[in-house]
Amino acid sequence: MKRFLLYLFRWQLSTPILWLVVRRMGAGLWSTVLANLIGGAIFFWVDRFIFTSKAVEIWHIREGKCDKCGVVSHLWRLVKTAGYDKSDAQPVFLCLKCSKEKTDELRAQGIPVRGKSK
Repeated sequence: MKRFLLYLFRWQLSTPILWLVVRRMGAGLWSTVLANLIGGAIFFWVDRFIFTSKAVEIWHIREGKCDKCGVVSHLWRLVKTAGYDKSDAQPVFLCLKCSKEKTDELRAQGIPVRGKSK
């Protein structure tokens, strides 16, 4: 509940900007505050799902040298998916070829990885 209330407070920080826009359309400050509370109450659950769901994979992408084979290329790092969480691990960035090998290994272990399957 505390997190939800903090989230609603964060939504209210956008009230002055939103109010400047909706004021032109005839709405008052309290209508804007109420609209923000309704929006916050809806999007709290949507954002919570997006940022904590195991259904959403988190990847880091950068340019550089592959930590496995040394090729300079686009690099990928799978951070989190269902049954796999390397959020606190030492980052290992892999080129497309090495990343595909790694994701194939994870799939063989029963970890569902959607990205880099080709």
